[in-house]
Amino acid sequence: MAYTAPPGSGVLGNGNGNGNGTVVKERVKSIGYSATVNKLLLDVEADTTEGSVKEGTIGDLKIKNTGNHPAFAILAYRLWTTATAMSGTTYHVNCLLKPGEEMYVPDTPVVIADETIEQLAGTAVTSSAPSVTANFAYSDSGTTIDDATFEDADTSITVDDGDFFRVNDLIQLGINNVTVTKIEICRITAISTNLLTLERALFGTTANDKDAQTNATSGVVDNAKVYFPFFNAYHDHDKYTVVQTDSNGKFKATNFFGEGRAATHLQGLTPGSVAIKFYNSGYQELGLSGITSGTDSALTASGSYWFKIAIDGGTAEAINFTVDSSNTNFGGTNGIISKMQAAMDDKYKNTASNTFEQKSTVGIVNGDIRFTSGTHLSTSAIALTAGTDGASASYNIFAQQNGRFPALANIKSAVAAKLPDDTLYDRVTYASSPNEGAFLFDDGYGRLWGVGTGTVNYETGAIDMTGCPVNAEFVYSCLHTSAFSGKQNATDSAKMNSLKAIYGNMPNQKGTGQLTVTRI
Repeated sequence: MAYTAPPGSGVLGNGNGNGNGTVVKERVKSIGYSATVNKLLLDVEADTTEGSVKEGTIGDLKIKNTGNHPAFAILAYRLWTTATAMSGTTYHVNCLLKPGEEMYVPDTPVVIADETIEQLAGTAVTSSAPSVTANFAYSDSGTTIDDATFEDADTSITVDDGDFFRVNDLIQLGINNVTVTKIEICRITAISTNLLTLERALFGTTANDKDAQTNATSGVVDNAKVYFPFFNAYHDHDKYTVVQTDSNGKFKATNFFGEGRAATHLQGLTPGSVAIKFYNSGYQELGLSGITSGTDSALTASGSYWFKIAIDGGTAEAINFTVDSSNTNFGGTNGIISKMQAAMDDKYKNTASNTFEQKSTVGIVNGDIRFTSGTHLSTSAIALTAGTDGASASYNIFAQQNGRFPALANIKSAVAAKLPDDTLYDRVTYASSPNEGAFLFDDGYGRLWGVGTGTVNYETGAIDMTGCPVNAEFVYSCLHTSAFSGKQNATDSAKMNSLKAIYGNMPNQKGTGQLTVTRI
């Protein structure tokens, strides 16, 4: 079979080789017929020894029959069974290569399954919102403090089970409760079994200790819980009361919202399973049709008009704008929309305004005038009301008909923030298709693409999103804690989800064959 590069890769290798498709290491092995023992060509399970030619992390491989006789290339993998664990049994995939034939073996998780869909075993999370408790985002790590003497000056803490954690994890000590409000965010810089070395009092928190927070469940005393925080780590831990992107569309955390952590090596996310969907903004329209930039608003030139707007559930603010002396159209540099937007922007910057730092926009959408919230929160909303502050009641928009602006009773009801639909339907055929344009996906290599970019770590769940909708809440979907979740591992008996070894043999009892194994 002809050798081909992995689809879409451009080059050979996925980061484990040298990245340019050239040979890293090549091994030529002579093989003979054996009815009882396959010849070991490559062992990737443990430390290097001369006899077993061990390789550790192998990278991508090419196996070619460079001899004169047909030969078996035999790939060894572990059996994944009962949907929960790796079996101790090794299974072999036997491939008969004729002289000159070659095969590509990608460095990718592979297991032999005892059921038809075991690759999807584990835990499926569908459209889940990150949990928030008392305005703070965290989840139980699954283990507790095992340290009765923890003080604010200590640089380490002992826990009951250090297997839940990874270097560079953020952990949270203490939570908000009815008697004590004290949270400390720490970064793990080293792990020695159950001893965690810490960088302390990060992200706007102060050092905690057994005396400052004594609660037996939620404090920092012996047997109290340790938590995984997932606030937006581009900011202090209390910047937001929900899990959201910031005003630049950025978000990061050192775990995947508490998902996929376990006390065994059977943990992490399944590559290719991540899908994140952001809220659409709330808005309100006037109920008009056929409006374009050149449509005359029918407002009075140089007239001073008033209306009120409430943004994201806040108090309504009176907005005043003055129509241009020569342009009464909706569009144009000095048109009505430009004037209204400038007035709302001024209120956004005004510390005395009810809409201070509450963004909204106005524009023409599908022939109508739409006022839209500047956030993508689940609470994103717009509420238009009649102006009351003008010197003349006739200039209060929505109090009555003003030019093309209808009275309040005749405008459309506000549309609340909502998540985009997962599925789209053709207007003619009603054929369904996934609404892929609404999601941020991972590509299996730890890169995020779609509605934004970024990275995700399949072992830890650490995520870094950029270029996403601004000030946005979101929901996430993923698979975790299965044979294909987390890092590839050819050495740990609980998680041997990679190539274990390559063997050779041949069907001809009288000849000598040759297989060449090339790491690329």
